[in-house]
Amino acid sequence: MRTFLLMTFISTLHNLSRSIGYAILAVEDKMLAVKFYVVEVGGYLVYKIARKDFWYWVRVEGAMAVVLALSERVFVKMITDFTGCVHFRHPYGLGGTAFSLSMLWAQIMPFVALGWSEGEDRGGVTVLLLNSFGIWLCLNFFFFLSIEREFVGTFFTKTTGPEYTVQLFREAPSDELRFDAAFTNKRSYINGLESEVRAWLSENIDRFQLEQPEWWKIDLVGDEFLPSLAIEAEGGARRRRSSVHSLREILGIGNE
Repeated sequence: MRTFLLMTFISTLHNLSRSIGYAILAVEDKMLAVKFYVVEVGGYLVYKIARKDFWYWVRVEGAMAVVLALSERVFVKMITDFTGCVHFRHPYGLGGTAFSLSMLWAQIMPFVALGWSEGEDRGGVTVLLLNSFGIWLCLNFFFFLSIEREFVGTFFTKTTGPEYTVQLFREAPSDELRFDAAFTNKRSYINGLESEVRAWLSENIDRFQLEQPEWWKIDLVGDEFLPSLAIEAEGGARRRRSSVHSLREILGIGNE
């Protein structure tokens, strides 16, 4: 309960700072506020692309993959910027480092915005922002004392989505979790891991086919990972499924 309340208060102050900052910019020039945010989001997208972490995890390809990735990255950035939701520090979201930098920038940004303000109440706004920032720092201090120590590092990790997927596969305690990491994420997320995935499947596929566990869906496995005998057993040239169908399978909303 203490951690939950701290998260709520931190998010409130985070939103206050962002809102005041953009209110200051909008009062001076609405287009300035728009340009400011476009630069922020653009910088974030460049950061993701530079780290080869732009693509979203959902298994779609082509133009749809571009639209989905761009929409998700912008949407998540917008939500995080104005809520401070800690769940988006996940490697499939902003990532720990980008999340923490966004939180810090949210406190700095309104002071930068004041540089464009010519209003008579600048002094009062400055005092409000300084008090908010001070309280925000104190709440974060108690927040990190409240959470389990193993989670502290997740706020500062530079792990990308693909790197996290590889880590999940290698450290998975069960075959189900290995399958989930390797075949329910975008194919490019396991680049460089192919030989390990192929070896794992070669060793276990006969058992999977015999036992048919609920999570085993061979249609999600690419031909390049299957032994030749398994491909022949599936009918030779395996049928290709549409991206939409695959997405429905991954999300668990396929036909009964």
